[in-house]
Amino acid sequence: MYKVLDNFLAPEVLSLIKDVMYNENFAWYAHDYVASKAHDSADDSFYFTHNFYLDEKVNSNHFDTMIVPICFMLLGEEVPLLRAKANLFTKRDKQIKYGLHTDYSYEKHTTLVYSLNTNNGYTEFEDGTTIPSIENQLLIFDGNIPHRSVGQTDEKFRINFNINLKTDPADLCKN
Repeated sequence: MYKVLDNFLAPEVLSLIKDVMYNENFAWYAHDYVASKAHDSADDSFYFTHNFYLDEKVNSNHFDTMIVPICFMLLGEEVPLLRAKANLFTKRDKQIKYGLHTDYSYEKHTTLVYSLNTNNGYTEFEDGTTIPSIENQLLIFDGNIPHRSVGQTDEKFRINFNINLKTDPADLCKN
C-alpha cells in the first residue's frame, strides 16, 4: 500500500528548504551503512544523515522549517512522530541497492519519503515496485513493508527526508 503526491509543497517552501539543505554550513553526519550493518556491504555502504526528530524529541533547530511544513500539508494538525531525518547519498559509479528493511517494528505506522531533488536513485519495495526520486514528490507507504534505497549515478547528491509517523497507513494512502 503506497501513494505518491507530486508537487507536494508550494515552490517558495521548497526553495526555502533547499536553501537550508544545500548550505555549506548544514550539519551532515556520516554512517558506514544504510539499512543495517548486517544487510549492507561494508565496501559500498555509506551515507549522511541529519536527525530532525529522534527518541521522542526535536533534535535539530531546523525542525520547524523542514519537517513541520511537510507534516502540516499532509495532515493539517500535530503529527505523532517516531522519527524525522534527512538522507544524503553521494553520486556513485554504479547504482547500489542497499538492504531491504523496515524503519521500525511499530505495529501500525506510516513512512514518508520526500524527495528534494530529481535523480536516477529510487525507493524499491520488496515486491520489486520502484518509485523514482523526483523533486518535490512525497511517497507515503505502510511502514511495515520492507523497502530499500537505491543510490544514484547521475547527480552529485540524492537528498530526501525520511519521516516515520505513528499513524495507520490506511488513513493516509487512501485516494
